[in-house]
Amino acid sequence: MTTSDTGDRVLIDLTIAAPVETVWQALRDPAKAVRWFGWESESLADEVDYILIKEAMVDEAARTIAFEYKGTTDRFELSADGAGSRLRVVRSAPADAEPWADIYQDMVEGWIMFVQQLKFGLEGHDLAPRRTLWLSLPKGEREGQRPLAALGLADLTGGKVGDTVGRTLPTGDTVAGKLWHVSPHQVSMTVDGWDGLLNVHDAGGWTGGGGHGPGMVMITSYGLDDAAFAELEGRWKGWWDTSFPAPEAP
Repeated sequence: MTTSDTGDRVLIDLTIAAPVETVWQALRDPAKAVRWFGWESESLADEVDYILIKEAMVDEAARTIAFEYKGTTDRFELSADGAGSRLRVVRSAPADAEPWADIYQDMVEGWIMFVQQLKFGLEGHDLAPRRTLWLSLPKGEREGQRPLAALGLADLTGGKVGDTVGRTLPTGDTVAGKLWHVSPHQVSMTVDGWDGLLNVHDAGGWTGGGGHGPGMVMITSYGLDDAAFAELEGRWKGWWDTSFPAPEAP
């Protein structure tokens, strides 16, 4: 993430090993977008249609897509990079010209996760259908470990993309792969056994505001049949509910 004080803020800048026309279609075709945007849910298709189609400000010639939300404008900027593509997500400078604050923001973290899923899905799977599992802590104050530490993956924040990773997790899963992405509040690694990604959000000391709270896990998998995915989901939900029980009502 790049901050230029009161100027525009580059949230993420990455290259994708796919032709620019292919990436642009993945951004503009709702049937393709549901294979990288967010996670599986009954509302996903409607969310994609609303955000990427109905409310998006699109410049086909420049290959940019802008989104406005509560007075904030973010834009996707796509360009050719040799035989591949360069994708940037940029947040427009604040209207009041106040310097950026280095804080956790749900919308920023969402864009980062989604475009990493886009890159992974295009480069390794030609944006085939996926299976996803999303687990999230509720907003507000909370004691105890965040998901990254609870999973025993906190040291990955100091790693380099491409590092080999192998761990036995408290969920009972033994995972092996490569470090895929590292940013201030996110770590993701490839998992060979799922042919997918394990992404862990950890907001550190952040507890205020709305959105998805101070931590979450997103699993993207390819090629798992219903039984294998059900077993995976059962292990992770069981561990999650035990590790992060819902606060008791006052």
